[in-house]
Amino acid sequence: MNNFEYSNPTRLVFGKGEESRIGELMRARVPAMSPVLVVYGGGSAKASGLLERISESLKAADLVPIELGGVTPNPQLSFVQKGILLAREHRVKAILAVGGGSVIDASKAIAIGVPYVGDVWDFFTKKIMPTEALPVAAVLTLPAAGSEQSIRIVISNGDRKLGAGSPLVRPFVSVIDPELFFTLPEKQIRAGVIDMMSHIMERYFTQTKNTDFVDGQAESAMKTIMKNGLKLRKNPKDYDAWCQIGLAGSFAHNGYYGLGQVEDWASHGMEHELSAWDTTITHGEGLAVVIPAWMKYVWRANPKRFVQFARNVMGVKGEGSDEEIIRKGIKTFRRFLKKMGAPKNLKELGAEKADPKELAKKAVEIPGKLGNFLPLYEKDIVKIYKLMR
Repeated sequence: MNNFEYSNPTRLVFGKGEESRIGELMRARVPAMSPVLVVYGGGSAKASGLLERISESLKAADLVPIELGGVTPNPQLSFVQKGILLAREHRVKAILAVGGGSVIDASKAIAIGVPYVGDVWDFFTKKIMPTEALPVAAVLTLPAAGSEQSIRIVISNGDRKLGAGSPLVRPFVSVIDPELFFTLPEKQIRAGVIDMMSHIMERYFTQTKNTDFVDGQAESAMKTIMKNGLKLRKNPKDYDAWCQIGLAGSFAHNGYYGLGQVEDWASHGMEHELSAWDTTITHGEGLAVVIPAWMKYVWRANPKRFVQFARNVMGVKGEGSDEEIIRKGIKTFRRFLKKMGAPKNLKELGAEKADPKELAKKAVEIPGKLGNFLPLYEKDIVKIYKLMR
């Protein structure tokens, strides 16, 4: 295990009806009479009455809500720029995201863009790191990305989809009410479950040795996600299952499962190019196609870790060579994805016309390579995209 330093200052407020407290929760950090930019996605937040309840809570706490709707999946730079201008116009003192990962990521990008005199895209092309940001809070309506506790942001700009990150954008308070998830469509449930599973896997598949404590936590979390994800596929109003999924998804991406180890993130890098190529591709469904292909390509870099995954997470029993056990583990993982209704290849994803060479070229344009479990260069990534066919 490597040296590490861990801090997670997000105040997590969990349970039925807790979103009604968001005003008082924000007032612990934001002065009275402060304008707050309330960022949300489509019409469901309004139609359900959630936005009205949140607005009333803010007003009761002597805060002034300024609403900005219209965040799309794979949030666009143009929306972020619009939000920055609106926030400056009203001199907002904090951002409140009401939604899932896309809404929270857009809110974080606005938060670092408001005090910055240059182009907010500079943070994503790695020209500069954020040095200040408006405080961010969140009311989660879609468990998936874990953005409600993370330091990460992903934003799209045309056919580019890039990430940035800073402890400055970790929400100071996040509210999770599992009842808000009851009306999610099947596609979003599926994509969310796969997304949170992937966040643990990107940390679990490491070359760092002697990480038993974190390994055990990660293995338990992955099994919990699979078990309850399948329950929700049958009954999307299962409150107890949503409690497990809501909590697991939030912790999957707050850094806990990567303590003391070198993380990978190659699969996310490859998927980002797919959902940048076609912004209608849902991130979680893209990952369902990418991860099994990545596994097939890289497992020989550390067979022991893949055997551990097959045995401890996928429940593979019996004797056999390492390769046999590993292949059974990958097959069992793919079977889980199929049960969730996920696409199994680029054709089912709607990306069969994407050019592997062009995708790979863009994937390494800024970082030079992807991943750490087995560093992947352009030629490797082309081969992995071809395995997705």
